[in-house]
Amino acid sequence: MLRRGVYKRGFAVSAFVLILWLGPTIAATYVVGPDSEENPIQATIDRAREGDRIIIKSGHYLENINITKKLALIGLDTGEGRPVVDADEMGSAVIISADGVVFEGFEVTKSGRLWKDAGIKVISKNCIIRDNDISRNYYGIVLDGSGGDSILKNSVCSNDVGISIYTSQRCTIAENNACNNTFGGILLSKASNNSIRNNNASLNQWAGIILGESSNNSITNNIARYNENEGIWLLRSTCNTIRGNKVRYNYIFGIRLLYSTRNAVSSNTARDNLDGVSLESSNGNIIAGNNLSYNDFGLYADNSFNNRIYMNNIINNGKNAYSWNSTNYWNSTDRLIYVYRGVPYRRHLGNHWSGYFGCDDFGDGLGDSPQTISERDNDYSPLKNPSEKYAIQG
Repeated sequence: MLRRGVYKRGFAVSAFVLILWLGPTIAATYVVGPDSEENPIQATIDRAREGDRIIIKSGHYLENINITKKLALIGLDTGEGRPVVDADEMGSAVIISADGVVFEGFEVTKSGRLWKDAGIKVISKNCIIRDNDISRNYYGIVLDGSGGDSILKNSVCSNDVGISIYTSQRCTIAENNACNNTFGGILLSKASNNSIRNNNASLNQWAGIILGESSNNSITNNIARYNENEGIWLLRSTCNTIRGNKVRYNYIFGIRLLYSTRNAVSSNTARDNLDGVSLESSNGNIIAGNNLSYNDFGLYADNSFNNRIYMNNIINNGKNAYSWNSTNYWNSTDRLIYVYRGVPYRRHLGNHWSGYFGCDDFGDGLGDSPQTISERDNDYSPLKNPSEKYAIQG
């Protein structure tokens, strides 16, 4: 009886372990080296199951890979650098066509030159592309019709375009270096509801960050410096938020809006550009709380109407503001409640200008005479001090 009971208990435990081993929660881990077989990464992807992990050791992998299952591909530096996926100038080096893929720790290079050939091309959803070095491709990373993807902490440099987002939504592009590309660092085309934050998009031969026909995106806390034309460029784009970016030393435009409407450009630093902020055929935007200084033109408006421009520090520019064939509001259209030197007020608020010497007989921090912009435009409530001295309430 004792032996039979022990046998029964042993059989039950073995069966339980067997069920766990066969169950859907168990994932396998594969380890791949460069000499294991022909096209070792793709061969391992083909034999793996959903949820498995593939670890790729250092080496040069001359192959195009297509990730067709929910897998985690992890590049492991075993002493000879990151594993390199090299497309040898034929097609995309990596295509991710399954949802929920994780791809990290690789060097990806030498895509083909056809339309949307890329180092990494994502045509699926909810993927994570993290900590890769992507260079010498047509496009570094392309998100094409995807959604919910996260592109994090990659170096995407020395491509034609660094990171491209086409008709994709709800993606996060954060903490990447998108520099030294021959066209642009980060490009959005017909994309909406994406978050582009804390990236470095500098030293590109056209622009740092470009939005074309895109809406409801958030472009926040990025660095865009030393780009050949624009730091940040909005073309035919609407309802985007451009906030907290540092845009310096771009050769022409710091932040440029062209044929763009109803965007909010706030709390950015744009200095040492030709134009700090440029509005060209762009209407109904809000330009508020920015520091525009040491540019040739602090704010340049051409054929642009009904933009609200207030609470900016427009100081020490060659020409603080230029307006051609434009009529805009150079102060808030609503009365704002603010505290100045410990006293609350409710007033329309304009901008702080270097070279403005109007009196403040009421002590509310506002000049009593307007700052003239053009024959059409005046700032009727110029700030006597920098905008940070006025604490807006509510």
